[in-house]
Amino acid sequence: MSTLAAMLCLLLVGAGAPDPAADAVLSLVDSAAAADDDVRKAILAEAELRARRDLEADPGSVDRRYALAVVLGARANTEGGRSKVRAASELYDHLVVVLHAEPGHVGARHLLGRLHAGVRRMGGVTRWVATKLMGGAVLESATWATAEENLTYAERYGPGVPDHHLQLALLYRDTGRPGLAAAELEHVLALEASSALDHAARAEALEVRASLRP
Repeated sequence: MSTLAAMLCLLLVGAGAPDPAADAVLSLVDSAAAADDDVRKAILAEAELRARRDLEADPGSVDRRYALAVVLGARANTEGGRSKVRAASELYDHLVVVLHAEPGHVGARHLLGRLHAGVRRMGGVTRWVATKLMGGAVLESATWATAEENLTYAERYGPGVPDHHLQLALLYRDTGRPGLAAAELEHVLALEASSALDHAARAEALEVRASLRP
């Protein structure tokens, strides 16, 4: 089982056994992390088709909606232009539904924090285009404070997931707190990498740690 799938099992407290369909989608996302750009896009496209089909078959499933949100988050990270904004906007919509059903859903809180941080990292002109001209008005209210609130929550309640520490480290770096960033990077590197996503997080943590050094 991938790290994301395992995280899903742990976070949906009281939801019973994990949904095999959602687990299969999350495993595809994990495999995409180790692929080159063209293969990654193809895998994520297949994962999205599966996730949408599965959610259509069971619209009330939090597991399946979260799995689709994970796919959209991955696609938002790899796509550009209008496709990126559309994926991010739809991601937000699914996260709202998941968090309405499960306010303490760690994975959804992590994705929401990443979304806010990603929007804040856009340049002013790019963010204006995304929010005003490309259908991304829902991203207009993104703040560093909301990003930190959600990423901190995910790091606290899902400390065994390397990307939770990595994304918080990136936020601390980008908001002028290199000492806190360095501490979170050490948490990433102290964890065992057991999936492609974990290995990607570890590699990025090493790069970021090197860039923080004077």
